[in-house]
Amino acid sequence: MPTVVEHPTKEPSAEPSQVDREADRPVQQFVLDCVSYDQFVALTDAFGERSGLRVSYDGDRFEIMSPSRRHERQKKLIGQLIECLTNELGIPRESGGQTTFRSQLVKRGLEPDECYWIQHAADILGVDDWKAGEHPPPDLAVEVDVTSSSVDRQEIYAKLGVPELWRFAGETLHVLHRNDAGAYEAAERSRAFPFLTVADLLPFITKEPPATETDIVREFVTWLRQQDIS
Repeated sequence: MPTVVEHPTKEPSAEPSQVDREADRPVQQFVLDCVSYDQFVALTDAFGERSGLRVSYDGDRFEIMSPSRRHERQKKLIGQLIECLTNELGIPRESGGQTTFRSQLVKRGLEPDECYWIQHAADILGVDDWKAGEHPPPDLAVEVDVTSSSVDRQEIYAKLGVPELWRFAGETLHVLHRNDAGAYEAAERSRAFPFLTVADLLPFITKEPPATETDIVREFVTWLRQQDIS
């Protein structure tokens, strides 16, 4: 039987701000157990390109989540920093957004919060329909954890072969590199952008209101231009 879960993204504060009240609206999760890979493919094909829904499949459990405002703002902010960085430094980039990635070989699939081809940007040009084994996985994926998922999305990214994962959980950023054994290990620097460290990124990602996204991105550009990046 399907399970519907509704819960807030965090514990409410004693005197929540307007931003907090918007961010704390309930998140809808719909979970199906004992789902075959073929059923997962049929379900995701049926949903098509519906915006606002995020799907995950771990080989047995299929989850659909309707993200919160907090989740969406955070992933868009991180995505803007990545896009700003590549634009400013002239680094080739192809964006994947929330493309549905699925592999019959490993029987896994998900939609990332954001994803990018950096090292393999040229290899994905002109590709409209990504296929596992035929096209490279994104070089970098962004995962925002402001609410709990019922599946291990990190394990799914690893099975799909994504080399680098940025996982942000409210106040902490984890930069993870996939090793030769197919598991993620914590790292201090980005693999896609070797000059960039967790310590560099965190102040921008965690900046609180009244700073807007525009303010943060402009500050990031100023910071980038002050770096000696060879």
